[in-house]
Amino acid sequence: MSLLAWPALLLLTAAAVLVALAAWSRGAKQREVGTLLIWRRVAQQVTAPQRKRREFDPLFWLLLAAVAVGSIAASRPAWFRAAPHARVAVFLESTGPGEPLELDDARARAQAAAPDAELTFFTAGQEITPGSLRAELAQFESRASEFDGRILLLNQPSDEATLVLPRVSKAREGVVFKLAGDRRELLLQASAGGEVRLEGAKLASNSTREGVTTYRFEPAELELVLSDSTGKRMFKRKPFVVGTGESWSTDAHAALLKALQADAAGGEPPAVWLGSSEQKPAVRLNTGAPAELSGATLSFDPQHPLFRDLPLAQYDWLAGGRLIAPEEGVQPLLTAVVNGAPVGDLARLRDGGRVLEFAGDPFSSAAVADAALLLDNAIGVVAGTRPSERPGYELAEGAPLPTRRQATAAPFEPRGELDLSIESAEPVEFAGWLMALAGLLLAAAAVLAGRGKMRDDPRNSHPARQQA
Repeated sequence: MSLLAWPALLLLTAAAVLVALAAWSRGAKQREVGTLLIWRRVAQQVTAPQRKRREFDPLFWLLLAAVAVGSIAASRPAWFRAAPHARVAVFLESTGPGEPLELDDARARAQAAAPDAELTFFTAGQEITPGSLRAELAQFESRASEFDGRILLLNQPSDEATLVLPRVSKAREGVVFKLAGDRRELLLQASAGGEVRLEGAKLASNSTREGVTTYRFEPAELELVLSDSTGKRMFKRKPFVVGTGESWSTDAHAALLKALQADAAGGEPPAVWLGSSEQKPAVRLNTGAPAELSGATLSFDPQHPLFRDLPLAQYDWLAGGRLIAPEEGVQPLLTAVVNGAPVGDLARLRDGGRVLEFAGDPFSSAAVADAALLLDNAIGVVAGTRPSERPGYELAEGAPLPTRRQATAAPFEPRGELDLSIESAEPVEFAGWLMALAGLLLAAAAVLAGRGKMRDDPRNSHPARQQA
């Protein structure tokens, strides 16, 4: 027998308190009595020996028994018996978004591996929080700690210390798991075999290696419809529109704008304005005044996104000969310092980072590659995303793409073995019967206490007086 909640035995201290209260006796009290009462007491002591043993009434014993039985019942006494069937936890790896693939077939394979066991299935999104395979297996290990055995149904083979079965019965074909690129070229990858179509783009090439087919497409539309063995999905590319102002007018500016490969407006507001003095967000040029910068040094934070990957040593920031006067409420990014004191800014942010001001025109005076990189960083600062890092086509309709592991799932030979040498046991509690007994004892004590109170009532002892 075992106690499932043994701290409840601390309730037995109530029994000790009850015994102590019952055994407690008060000290002698002085009373004035007559000599006749004294002689009667003396005669009683002579004829009957004085009792040394204290006697408790039945009410005390009932209460003591109720407390003891209730305390034992609260500790949940139980005995363990062998379970009629072994309990096995089964982990089912996901095969991708949407309806689980071959779910009934996978359950049948697990049942065939443990025909006499009681199976409990664990899947991501229900019993397990979705995440990486390692995180899901960690959750499964924690939840399956009290089971007799474990079975893993995985998309790819794994050397786990248990039985590993294939999640699918046949290799998946034509399942797309990657779509990336920009308006010039799209890279699409899928499991080998099957038919893959991408409406709105022209196929440039395709090749297959190690069970994965790589397609290269030239997109022609802003909306693409992808069809593979799992269904249809729609992808859209958000247009990247760039506006220009009066300060963006040189040949170098035109070449940089063309390199951005911006889309036509088509009703879309510009993501950024170049050379505009009024629109926001904007990159503004020539906002400073001519200044003498001989002997000046630069102060800036090289970790700021504006200077990301920029060859700072090769960039001549002072060539423009302009400075912006210091001002409160702005964030200086590049400051000119003379004799240890700041004299003005070469680049700064204002309006909460939505406007980037340059004192001169660093794009026309720099090398083409450096100017393109600086413009990429500048747009990223005010627009939030660099043009070179803008996402290509994003999923607009349909289920998300599966992972490579899910798309290339294939059958394999079972690995490991199911160990059911340790049989589980299940507890059989009988605390309910003890609780019922304790309740009956308390009910009997209540009845006994009520009867004793009626006997002690003077009105019940002198009926003749009540009638008078």
